[in-house]
Amino acid sequence: MKQKQESNTAFDQQINFLKKISFFQDFDDHELKQLLAVSRWLKVPPATLIIKENTLEKVFYILVKGSVSVFITVDQGQTIELTTLTTGDTFGEMALVSETRRTAGVKTTSESFILMVEPDILNQASVFLQLKFYRRFCEILVTRLIAANKRMGDLSAQAAESSASKQQSPPRQAVPPRQQTAPQGGQQKQETEPPPRPQPAQAPRVTPPKIEVNVSELPPAPKLMAVAKAKIKRRIQSNLELAVNPSVSARLASFLVGDCEDTRKFAELISCDPMLAAKVVQQANSSFYRRTTTVNSVPHAMVTMGIKNLQEVIAKETMKVFQEEELFGGFGELADNFWQHSVAVGRIAELLRDTIRINISEDVYLAGLFHDLGKLALDQQQPLFYPQLLRPDFIEKDICTSEQEYIGIDHAQAGCWLGEKMGLPKPYLDVMLMHHTPEKARENALLIGLIHLADLFVKDKGMIMGKEGPPQSLSTAFGWIILQEQHHPFIDVNVDNFIRSFKVELERMWGDMSSLPLT
Repeated sequence: MKQKQESNTAFDQQINFLKKISFFQDFDDHELKQLLAVSRWLKVPPATLIIKENTLEKVFYILVKGSVSVFITVDQGQTIELTTLTTGDTFGEMALVSETRRTAGVKTTSESFILMVEPDILNQASVFLQLKFYRRFCEILVTRLIAANKRMGDLSAQAAESSASKQQSPPRQAVPPRQQTAPQGGQQKQETEPPPRPQPAQAPRVTPPKIEVNVSELPPAPKLMAVAKAKIKRRIQSNLELAVNPSVSARLASFLVGDCEDTRKFAELISCDPMLAAKVVQQANSSFYRRTTTVNSVPHAMVTMGIKNLQEVIAKETMKVFQEEELFGGFGELADNFWQHSVAVGRIAELLRDTIRINISEDVYLAGLFHDLGKLALDQQQPLFYPQLLRPDFIEKDICTSEQEYIGIDHAQAGCWLGEKMGLPKPYLDVMLMHHTPEKARENALLIGLIHLADLFVKDKGMIMGKEGPPQSLSTAFGWIILQEQHHPFIDVNVDNFIRSFKVELERMWGDMSSLPLT
């Protein structure tokens, strides 16, 4: 009996280990138990060879905890380290596709816990577990393919730049692909910085809708408010029916009838609208579905609810578009900028996460998409306020201070109250509440810091609702302090150099980052 209890305890500990890894963020306890039943849990001491070069093996490994070195052997038995993998990384994944010879060796550099998965045994598990597992596997391969293509593009760009420099100026020292020189000072950048690339002659760019309004056309400014916060909270939480982007609603119409053949596109369109995505996550986390784990993404909600139920929820929400009052006083440019800003913050937060190599379980994109939800709630409370942002001198300090003066609370507090009533996961509530004040974060600080910085990068590109006050300096933002405190590889990074390099990368990708179906 005692032995059985110890076995169950060990099993529970293994499940808790797996829950902390991003690979398994969409798996519930039942699915993790199934996976453990068809895989092997290894505890491996340091300096142990896991994969030997040039051997045939059909096994896939997930590094649950620890670190390993990936290397190749050259002439005379010397080895060259290709990379180091840490907790949450995977290796040997090509074995899931075909039985090929290993092109590199892998050995542990510390005591490690490794999950060994054999494809032939995995194929005996439930179909749903297989689908979820192979979907995550495909996401990893695509991410690595994109990274490889990006590195090849960097090398090609460097070669072209070097060739042009030889023709126009004295020779310059070649830059190695993995340690690139900083734009100033000649010091090496940390590997966590995005590799700089020459700015394209015609970078794809989406310009935010230009707001040109005659001030005389604006509604009168609202009076300063002195309403009790408890009263405002009751008003906000009593009305959860907020505005949906009509352009996104129109695009979704074809997905709401009959069988949905392109579920990926369906999920992407839902994720273009903050309120639709919030409603879907709300429904998936309701007691009706009896989940053992929190649903924190649209794809996860799609699996939880099923396509038919999801179609019903979206159809109900999109039908309300035609019954709603005009958003932001009927100034469509403000609404378009709101929706574009929300999507862009989510996408840039993802880019920051991937560039800095942060392992985080929450859906970073959704956190960015939700961060300004409170503005929709406040617009219902005081429809005269947001059109005033079109006046060049309306905001004296910052947007949050003005919201508190004219409405009684700011959009950060409003978003938190709204999300609380909807039952959204707590990390998203914290982001909505503290994305302007990350220094107050006690929990989910890393996620809040990412959204705070992404918000500033988007505003720096000019995608903002009118005049929201003086711009905040990117280099002095508190988000960088959070990254350095909670993500140790970033501690030695020169923030100013990183910002310059990231802006170059952002300029190249801005068209994709800011695109949204608005027409």
